[in-house]
Amino acid sequence: MRAVTLALIAAAALAATAAGMTPVFAPFGKPLRGGNNGGADCAACTLLVGLVGQTAQIHNTTSKIAFERVCGYFPKLLKDACDVAIALIGPEFEQLMDKGETADAVCNARGMCKQETAVCRLFPPKQGMTAAQHAVHVGKLYKEHDHLRSFNICSILPQVCLMERHLPAFDTDGDRFSTAETLRGSFWRGKDCDDWDATAFPGAATTDATRDQNCNGISGVDPTDGVAWETKYCAGTGAMGVAALGDSATAHFRIPADYVTASKMSKDAYAGLLRNAEDELDWPMLSWSTGHLNASQFAPDIAGPTASFYSNLRSQNLCNHRDYQNLGVNGAASQNLAPFATELARNASGATPVKPIFLIMSMIGNDVCNHRHSFDSMTTPAKYKEGVMAGLRQADATVPPGSKVLLVPLVDGRVLYDEMHNRIHPVGETNQDVTYTDLYDFLNCLEVSPCWGWMNSNQSVRDGTWAHASALNAELPKIVAETQGQWRNIEVLFLGNLFNEALNAYPAGNRWQLIEPVDGFHPSQLANALIGQYIWNATVTAGHAPPVNPHNAEIKARFGDQGGY
Repeated sequence: MRAVTLALIAAAALAATAAGMTPVFAPFGKPLRGGNNGGADCAACTLLVGLVGQTAQIHNTTSKIAFERVCGYFPKLLKDACDVAIALIGPEFEQLMDKGETADAVCNARGMCKQETAVCRLFPPKQGMTAAQHAVHVGKLYKEHDHLRSFNICSILPQVCLMERHLPAFDTDGDRFSTAETLRGSFWRGKDCDDWDATAFPGAATTDATRDQNCNGISGVDPTDGVAWETKYCAGTGAMGVAALGDSATAHFRIPADYVTASKMSKDAYAGLLRNAEDELDWPMLSWSTGHLNASQFAPDIAGPTASFYSNLRSQNLCNHRDYQNLGVNGAASQNLAPFATELARNASGATPVKPIFLIMSMIGNDVCNHRHSFDSMTTPAKYKEGVMAGLRQADATVPPGSKVLLVPLVDGRVLYDEMHNRIHPVGETNQDVTYTDLYDFLNCLEVSPCWGWMNSNQSVRDGTWAHASALNAELPKIVAETQGQWRNIEVLFLGNLFNEALNAYPAGNRWQLIEPVDGFHPSQLANALIGQYIWNATVTAGHAPPVNPHNAEIKARFGDQGGY
């Protein structure tokens, strides 16, 4: 799903992505341009100034002190950038804020929003003014402050806006696995056990007689007969890895709520900011597809259970340890499946033999989600089928025989508005004055919404989006039926709308707990665990899961945690 990256750090030191799907700064990629009334820059400014204003209110300080307080929460690198930005542009913001101007008015005056045909407003009008009076007032401010027009978010922290890659940043031997955690490292793909040897990597189909060449923590030989432990414990057990090609829901996009909750902002709240930025505000190590760590390791940024397809696959057979790849990318859609399949580290024609893989293709939103106010901008069924087929052909040409591909359809996103529309968004906690409906309408007014179709107060638009998504989903069982027996290395599976089924299994009335509070859009940590377990259970029930390894207890007794992660 596409991520709307909204800079929620003081003067853009923090590029936090709010509402999650179409890139404003496609995580570390190109900024989204266009939009109405200032677009992405307006949204970022409004959220930032609103957050600082609430901080001033909570601590009973001036806006200048509130800006300094917010900058002081960040790690040193971002604090320095924040301080520079505030020194450059802070006085103009502070003057307007201390006069009681709303965040919407301040950002229009500052030029980050533009008085055009409409004023997009997130917060209520200035006290004592009607909405119409406030619109006229904002227009005057815009004209009076036309000298304040030079600031650009990316000018403060350009590396945030420019860096984009889907392969590990640190990979000495070029095997697409890394010993580093972030920047598409071992949080995303199994940890490399020898980053100086391209023949040693997770998923290699080797016997590891003298070393752990496939990185699963099993190596050496039985001294009684000289047979490798890998051969004794893993050969013929159906060992295989898992990889997920998908969008931001696959990558588990999340903005920690404390980042945008004025009463909870602190140095501790932002302690993990750099790490989270290096992971594009994604949490693949806790995701439904490749989750393998405990959320408590990342407190206070995230909390909840971890249960994933990979964690279940590993429990089924400990020989699968570390054999996971998450190629979820914020903003991806069906047309990205083939390119992403080329980034898989599972080359059956490579020098080192590889194990089969269970590949999950899960583009669940962006084919119907973007910022444009039109059903015509959504992927057509023909184009959707073309993208899925291209992904399958590339996968079949890449992975080894015995691999499986599970096709996951688009989710019914109407649950978002149904569950969230009248709840208070964290950015409005102080005065309880910003609901998710306000947020959705604000982003749509600016034409930077991650999903006009789902994040919309108009029910006919939401229903129309589901009708379009259903037409795309109908192509998947057709693909399975039409291509059966045509594939050389893969078996293609479709098990229904497992995301919808998992969410609907949760008690009605409490499903808001399954949605991320900051963007009001992505699955929460709890939802990721439920989805991961549900998809695994469905795979088992349908008879597509590999068998349990009878040697699991022996592996655990001899190799412990197998080197961990």
